[in-house]
Amino acid sequence: MLLSLVHSMRFTFENPVFLEPFCLRMKPRTDPSQTLLSFHLESLPEPDRIECIADLDGNDLSRLWFGGSHRTLVLKATSRVRTLRTNPFDFLFHDPRACALPMSYPPRLNPLLSPYRLPDAASLKGPLFRKFMGDLLDLSQMETVPFLVALSRHIPEILTNQSREEGPPRSPEETLEEGSGSCRDFALLAMEACRAMNIAARFTSGYHLPSSPTSPSLHAWAEAYLPEIGWRGLDPSEGLLTADCHVALVSSPDPFLTLPTDGTFRGMGDSTLSASVRITPLPEREEDPGSL
Repeated sequence: MLLSLVHSMRFTFENPVFLEPFCLRMKPRTDPSQTLLSFHLESLPEPDRIECIADLDGNDLSRLWFGGSHRTLVLKATSRVRTLRTNPFDFLFHDPRACALPMSYPPRLNPLLSPYRLPDAASLKGPLFRKFMGDLLDLSQMETVPFLVALSRHIPEILTNQSREEGPPRSPEETLEEGSGSCRDFALLAMEACRAMNIAARFTSGYHLPSSPTSPSLHAWAEAYLPEIGWRGLDPSEGLLTADCHVALVSSPDPFLTLPTDGTFRGMGDSTLSASVRITPLPEREEDPGSL
């Protein structure tokens, strides 16, 4: 599927402020599930300097440096992406040990995956989370793929999806106690559930083309690392494994490191943020590689 993506953000400050170096995570990545065909970033004011950075997970970041003082900062990222994976189950395990839980990885991978496998100790002790895990293991019979499918489907069955534009993800126990959560709350719950079964997992931020006529927005889901298969996404907000309707921006074992923007300013007064996302499927003939 060929998609046009436009992500706009506007920061408004009560008084003129000096913008400290500003980190952006708004450029879609290229991997086996998607190809970035073109990307263009507009900034008003224009930055004095732009640094291109590859972080620990291979995400493509930009750091913007500004001079002078400003009352607004407007950012617009325009991308064209071709999604490639139509079947989320297009894989086979080479090692039968990967089919059963808890997950077993080749010894050489263990130290590399340790940041992605360390569960939150408080989550493991939570009574609601322990019951949640017990239900999942009953549904999946301790098998890897059925567990990931059950995890994706069970969360939207027992919890209400709600929009919550501000604040960090809630802990799994808080989400289960509330009985509802945003996409980032569900993503963190899914990530911790994977880690409880020794499945390496990370938090992913990106876009999802909704099947219903709702306005798209920045979206979050989890990715699990499967031996000899690689990273595979599961979206508990939609109740499915990710495929060609998802476009990933960035992934990290720490959800804070997937924020679309990260920066501070020097000055007095409050600030406000408005944002919009537009996703448009395109006919294949309109493909234009453009420039990255």
